[in-house]
Amino acid sequence: MKKKLLPLVILILVLPLVGLGCKGLSKEEQAATQRVTLEYWTVFDDVDAMQAQIDKYKADRPYLTINLKQLRVDEIYPRLLEALAEDRGPDIISVRNRWMTFYKPKLAAMPGSVSDTTVRVEKTTLGTKTTVSTVNQNLLTPNQLEKEYVQAVKNDVIMDNQIYGLPLSLENMALYYNKDLLDRANIAEPPKTWEDFQEAVKKITKFDRTSGNIVQAGTALGTGNNISGFEDIIYILFKQSGVNLIKDGRVNFSTRDQANPAISVMNFYTDFANSSRDTYAWNEDMAMSLDKFINGSLAFFFGYSYHYPVIKARAPQLNMAVLPMLQLNPEQPVNVANYWVQAVTDKSKHKNEAWALLNYLAHSKVTKDYLEQSGRPAALRAYIAGQLDNDQLYPFASQVLISDSWYKGKDYDATVKAMADMTHEWLLPAPEGRELQWKQEVLNRAASKINQTF
Repeated sequence: MKKKLLPLVILILVLPLVGLGCKGLSKEEQAATQRVTLEYWTVFDDVDAMQAQIDKYKADRPYLTINLKQLRVDEIYPRLLEALAEDRGPDIISVRNRWMTFYKPKLAAMPGSVSDTTVRVEKTTLGTKTTVSTVNQNLLTPNQLEKEYVQAVKNDVIMDNQIYGLPLSLENMALYYNKDLLDRANIAEPPKTWEDFQEAVKKITKFDRTSGNIVQAGTALGTGNNISGFEDIIYILFKQSGVNLIKDGRVNFSTRDQANPAISVMNFYTDFANSSRDTYAWNEDMAMSLDKFINGSLAFFFGYSYHYPVIKARAPQLNMAVLPMLQLNPEQPVNVANYWVQAVTDKSKHKNEAWALLNYLAHSKVTKDYLEQSGRPAALRAYIAGQLDNDQLYPFASQVLISDSWYKGKDYDATVKAMADMTHEWLLPAPEGRELQWKQEVLNRAASKINQTF
């Protein structure tokens, strides 16, 4: 049984082992405990929870140095290219699930097994005893991964029947709302349907009597660039309406039906930013939706679980609550998976140790500790039920099993821009007498841009 030792004692006992050739160890044991440094790049804002588990892992592997580095989302890929060109890239990197196809050439597939060496130093009546144990640890197969993780993970990380990474958690979308704004609008209960939502938005939205500007927004919908995760909202609305945004690796908004359902979806979405509609509550000139919700001037905000601690940190007094995503058909619920995959780079010189660490972090009992500390929804099926009793996590954990991934192309940023352009064009005045044709052309232009990324 592992005993806790003072840090100074650990230092004294293991220093000979990790670099100076500890007496009494075989050549094989000395070889297995040679110094190894792993560089781990992540964009997570919960690095403290990750570091806590990494520290536990290193306690039994004193020969390991693991440098966890947090980068911004917009800098991680340029920094990776620069580092790889100089042959000094990270061993482990966080990759957004929608970037996996693009990153694949730079990633290493998971091996069938890894060699894992632990070192334990114990006090005895005669002094100390150092025990070096090396085990060959089998890793997940694609079939096992499909059984143990939610469906979205399989669709993202298995390519060419090989596993290219594992998630620590899985994000999906829910509805945040400002309870005080609902109370002031005499709305006793939050909306349960999209129709309820529309009515609530109309009651809550307020305008300046002189300028006509929105001073209190019921919701942030209808535009692209100033709404966090707008592309996921659009995808959810399409799927709830029975429209496959991407089918067989292509986008096709054309239809033989007289009424194109894609046009109805886009009308519904953009009506919240159309000043001629009674649901008008948002426009392209407003600040980012998250900022507006935090400052108390936005009633409904569609966000992910990682937004919760951000909102609480910036607005601790905000009286808010969270609901699962609104559904058009509760019998066929829809949500979207938006998360980060932990992967090993192909140029890593320590793939064995890197995969051993990822297996520990993402596929063990320690994963549960990480989830509890970080407050993130589980990707492992075994831990989902235990999160349903947590009021903060329930809106997200209750939707994990029905969350899916919708983009598997090679340029997600270009796809998001194409969708933002689509919403912008939709709000422009259509040529008189050819409104439907104009809207179909807008859809076709967006489809063409997105298809170029596959």
